[in-house]
Amino acid sequence: MGKSHRNPKKKGLINDPFAVDTIKKIDYDFSMFNKATMSQAGCCIRSKLIDNQTLTFIKQHPDAVIIQLGAGLDSRLQRLQLQAPDTVANITHWYDLDLAEPISIRKAICPAHPKNSLLEMSLFDDDWIEIVQTHNKPILIIIEGVLMYFEEAAVKNLFTKLCQRFDKTTVLMDMLAYSAKGNAKHHDSLKHTKQKSEFKWSLLNSSDMEQWHKKIHLTQEMYMSDYAGKRFPWWIRLIYKTPFGYKHVNQRILRIDIS
Repeated sequence: MGKSHRNPKKKGLINDPFAVDTIKKIDYDFSMFNKATMSQAGCCIRSKLIDNQTLTFIKQHPDAVIIQLGAGLDSRLQRLQLQAPDTVANITHWYDLDLAEPISIRKAICPAHPKNSLLEMSLFDDDWIEIVQTHNKPILIIIEGVLMYFEEAAVKNLFTKLCQRFDKTTVLMDMLAYSAKGNAKHHDSLKHTKQKSEFKWSLLNSSDMEQWHKKIHLTQEMYMSDYAGKRFPWWIRLIYKTPFGYKHVNQRILRIDIS
């Protein structure tokens, strides 16, 4: 929703007409989120950073296989093809994975793409791993806006499985602001939803993930406030200027190489 709301604005980070079109097709009152400026800006910054990292990976591996876990209605493939058609043209395949309900909605309202397949399953299933490995190509795994809703044990088990099943792969993911863990009731978007989800997982130090398995390597970490400009409200920008606020209140984008 954040990408569709911010997309028409001048100097926007994201050019995603597919998100705008998707929102128009859904019979739901999104007006309750109009004042959720933090979430809207954060969603766009997060997506833009992951978009850039995805393009970097594809430039390094033009025949890559990409899979988004918990993809929801995200239109990253279409967005990147609009932004960099020559870069995306030669990828081997792109998979979007999610549970039955979001996949059924995607099939109904999202544009089809010849190199895109939808996988109706949990990100904790093993089947998707076998599917992407059949191509014998470099694999990029994208997990955006998902892992914070699971307990640490589940996240750790997922990464342990990736280490066991892949000789080599790359993961792009976001790390929830550490101060937001257990505080979804204060989130400017989630507090308006009927389904009261909770933020269950975050790490203050992203590098702690390297202790889970010897094959996990944190190769890049981006603090989102460094890329926000003046898109966040003035008061949160002041908080980010303090060492405590920068460390505890910032959401991060991580590149993790498993090898």
